[in-house]
Amino acid sequence: MKIVILNGSPNKQGTTKQLCDYLFKDQNEVITYYAYDNKVKACIGCNYCFNHKNKCIYDGKDDFKKVMADVIEADLLVLASPLHFSSFSGKLLSLISRLQVYFPLKYYYKEPLPFKDKKGLSIIVGGNDYPTMFDAIKPVDRIIYNHTNAKQVKRLLFKGSDQYSFEELITKNSEFINEIKLFIKKD
Repeated sequence: MKIVILNGSPNKQGTTKQLCDYLFKDQNEVITYYAYDNKVKACIGCNYCFNHKNKCIYDGKDDFKKVMADVIEADLLVLASPLHFSSFSGKLLSLISRLQVYFPLKYYYKEPLPFKDKKGLSIIVGGNDYPTMFDAIKPVDRIIYNHTNAKQVKRLLFKGSDQYSFEELITKNSEFINEIKLFIKKD
């Protein structure tokens, strides 16, 4: 199974990274792209992709095509991010905004998206703990998975990472983590 992780955390040793390592330690093919390391410019809404089918004004000027080549072929796409103001981190949102290049392909040119069918998994880590903290991110990841042909989607939503150690978070969420591990393994 080819797993592609788009990691939006600026902290490469933080809870988001630890969760990904924990969940995917037994997997053979895991490719991680760190949004803060990759040079991917945000979509500027110039409509170049409407006038030049499946092309972006930034093609060849950043890392987007390289990242998308793996996302297109992934069996599991993982969006992993700390919760920043009830959404993905800014750098991950910048990368995700470039999916716009596929919108005209599907809706204007009426052609199929290049993505193979896959699963989607969002791993979102929130430092605080309040009832509505993940409400705003759910419709965003739903749109992303729709545009990347993720047919089955799960979310691992962690609350309280500022109050608890990683080990405590794993213990508090062990039942759900086991469910996610089964989802990852299931074909």
